Amino acid sequence: MFAIWEPITFSDLTVPADSVLRRITDSRAAQYYDRDHLVSKALQEQMLAHGVTGQDQLVKNEYAWDAVAVYAPGVRWESGAGAKPGFCGCAGGEGA
Repeated sequence: MFAIWEPITFSDLTVPADSVLRRITDSRAAQYYDRDHLVSKALQEQMLAHGVTGQDQLVKNEYAWDAVAVYAPGVRWESGAGAKPGFCGCAGGEGA
């Protein structure tokens, strides 16, 4: 699992504090801070390329946030449109 933290609100303008990072306790998870929203932009492009429904609910001020994308085991997210997620959704929104 990858957790991507990005600046959305004023309190997000710096790298998350240790207390925030400790919210995810599974040792298999990797956490990153994406100051430039590169993952957010790529995720939106991927959803649009595959016609994933509900992507408009994942966008706030042009960023995907509080979003989850689940891929089948072995799927690789490579250049271009990449793989279609088996599920995607966000807080308060509907999935694919």
